[in-house]
Amino acid sequence: MILLTGAGGMLGAYIAEQFKEEKVVTLGLRQESDFIVDLSKEKPEFGEVRFDTVIHTAGTESQEDSMQLNLNGTKRLVEALEKNPPDNFVYISSYKVYSSDAGENITENHNTWADDVVGKSKALAENFLKEWALKNDITLTIIRPARMFGNGVKGETLQLFNDAISGKYLHIRGNHARISLVCALDVAKAIRCLYNKGGIYNAADGYPVEFIEMVESLSANAGAKKRMTHLPLRWAEWIWRLGRWVPLINRNLHPETVEARMKTLTLDGSHLAERAGIDYHNTKMVIERLDKTYPFTQ
Repeated sequence: MILLTGAGGMLGAYIAEQFKEEKVVTLGLRQESDFIVDLSKEKPEFGEVRFDTVIHTAGTESQEDSMQLNLNGTKRLVEALEKNPPDNFVYISSYKVYSSDAGENITENHNTWADDVVGKSKALAENFLKEWALKNDITLTIIRPARMFGNGVKGETLQLFNDAISGKYLHIRGNHARISLVCALDVAKAIRCLYNKGGIYNAADGYPVEFIEMVESLSANAGAKKRMTHLPLRWAEWIWRLGRWVPLINRNLHPETVEARMKTLTLDGSHLAERAGIDYHNTKMVIERLDKTYPFTQ
């Protein structure tokens, strides 16, 4: 029996589909979940139920809530499993465990020197789970996905999508920072193959893009690729100072946001592909609906 947390999220839905032949019990905030629990506030009660495998996708990219959910929520889940530890535990971490300017082709052996609260909460949760798994002889698999795309995308990426299709995204002229992408479907397929194998894996499709290329691809998803507004950095700084109370300006031109979007971080996801025996889709092509091998009905 499998326990899947965050089943109502984008990745959780793809994982549930991959394990549809198995007995899957879900935990989340939606009413259709088998266990309705907010891990940022409470510990689930499983009674004497024992799960062979736990796949923990529940988490947040919110700077304000990340420690409470990503770290403390993971600890609450583990506490609830103490009576009957699983054989396998899969944790969905994040590319944010690495420094945002770590460079290109970062492997799993790179230092996890996160530079924001979200990354730090994920890195701390990883370390906590490593100790717990070692103590209880549990096979632990940690996946560090790049920026993911799929049906039901949420958070910062959804806001980028909305800005892109409306032509409201503001880009800093001369910013050629490169990032990695990955399809949630490919991550789910890899988990299906590796959930009982153990190890730490980056998940990235091997086709890094410039940040602006990703945003323009998002606009193409809605039917026609748009060219975004480009601003000199100096102009962006002044516009933010004068109009930072305007949501669009604050969202795109906040100094911390601008700085983050101008840093290159690409991941080497080949270890995951080789171990799971999968081929990644080109995520940019999928976003633009140009990849004829991708099952868009999923």
